[in-house]
Amino acid sequence: MADRLKGKTVLVTGSGRGFGQAMAVAFAAEGAHVVSTARTMSELRNTEHYIQSVGGRVSTIPCDLSREDSVSELVIQLIDLGGVDVIVNNAATSPWKTIDDMTTADWNFTLDVNLRAPFMLAKGLYQNMSERGGGGIINISSGSSTRGFMAELAYCPSKYGLEGLTQCLALELKNHNIAVNSLNVGAPPGYRLKPTELTEEEALDVPEEVRSRYAPVDLMVQHFSNAWIFLARQRADGITGQRFSSRKLAEELMALGEAEIIKRYRGKLLESVYQGIDFPEKVKYQTREGGWKEIRFT
Repeated sequence: MADRLKGKTVLVTGSGRGFGQAMAVAFAAEGAHVVSTARTMSELRNTEHYIQSVGGRVSTIPCDLSREDSVSELVIQLIDLGGVDVIVNNAATSPWKTIDDMTTADWNFTLDVNLRAPFMLAKGLYQNMSERGGGGIINISSGSSTRGFMAELAYCPSKYGLEGLTQCLALELKNHNIAVNSLNVGAPPGYRLKPTELTEEEALDVPEEVRSRYAPVDLMVQHFSNAWIFLARQRADGITGQRFSSRKLAEELMALGEAEIIKRYRGKLLESVYQGIDFPEKVKYQTREGGWKEIRFT
């Protein structure tokens, strides 16, 4: 176990499985005290076992990020623990429904988890982070923040909104020495991420040829740990208000080193630039079960 995050407390939401679980393990392996939160206690226990296997320290706090009172209680518990240095807003949800089936309840639930919860955590914890000398917020984004997709009527707007929140918070928290950046998910070459809504239990029912391509935790940590830790160590005098890809940042760090990356991105913010693209003849879109459907346009 290395010590690049020794003495730091890192909150990772949605860390019971998938991308968030891998990030939690990576941070713990570098000496961080990880606060792991999600709705499903059995999955959080799996994360505990992973973290303990690398000699890390973890505190598990179940939380339903769709409920305002549950997020508020999480903030209280975190401050009672002494506070946090880094917030990783990884938790996300999507009903994977088209407009025929999408409901207002689906919309509200998605926006509550994907956008309101990150705002509430920043608002509830930034003063504590400032008192601790500053910190970092990493908002986990995706390609769905750059263009529309079928069956993502709430998910895409939530991710577009998360990028806007990142830019606003980078400005508002600058004088508190808190860096705020967004990070796209990714998987190692030859693998894919398990779909957002697919639980560990549900994944067991997925055909083996599909399930075998889901990226395992240890491989995710191996490929992306340096990129994740680099972002977690940023403060407002370093890189803030930027958007990164896990894979590209890992490759740039390996090729150029940390000093060059900081030189390249420090002192800059992002402005969205929209450009026209051809309307597709057909699209494939993901279902909640991890399968795919196709639609052709006339």
